[in-house]
Amino acid sequence: MFKLFEDLKINLNTYHDEIQEYQNRLLYYIAHQTRKVYLNAQFNASLLDLNEDGAVLVVDFKMKILPKSSRETKQEFFGKKGWTLHTVLLYTKSKESPEINVEAIDHWSTDARQDAWFTASSLHSVIKNLEIKPKWVNIISDNGPHYHNSELMIIMSKWNEWYGVHVKKWIFLEAGEAKTAVDSHHAQVCLNYKKKNLLPLNISNSDLLDITCN
Repeated sequence: MFKLFEDLKINLNTYHDEIQEYQNRLLYYIAHQTRKVYLNAQFNASLLDLNEDGAVLVVDFKMKILPKSSRETKQEFFGKKGWTLHTVLLYTKSKESPEINVEAIDHWSTDARQDAWFTASSLHSVIKNLEIKPKWVNIISDNGPHYHNSELMIIMSKWNEWYGVHVKKWIFLEAGEAKTAVDSHHAQVCLNYKKKNLLPLNISNSDLLDITCN
């Protein structure tokens, strides 16, 4: 490939800048594909490590969920903070079956801030409400500041003391396969609310006509 571009630059000297730009774009694409393969390998390795004693949690924020009214102006609409939707995909295995079980757990809030405390409270509600708690967990997320911060890591270090759950590792990346699963779930949530005109618990708006998910 590099030899091809070198030959093109020599034989098409007048198009040197354009050829260089195409070469750079192709390199960016190859780098993206290489990174995607690496990230998927990390996610798959976490699933291979899974047994009946553990769980893999894939976490992600969805911002933002906006109610729309026919009487509001465009300025009013884009000025809204919206609701926060934090999703946890819980991957587990049972002794009865080798198949992996996947459960989506949503945490809604009218507080649009994404910080360590919101993340910690969302994860707390997940673990607290599990009938059978895993002995250990691996967590996968992007490297946003709401995950990648010292406050949250200190809180997570207390899980073994509070819940009897050991956090083996937190992987900060955005695995393509796992991310696609979360995005598919968010798309389904938005579709259901648009079709049924429903709202999460403790959120009410009599003027709700549509929901926009960004």
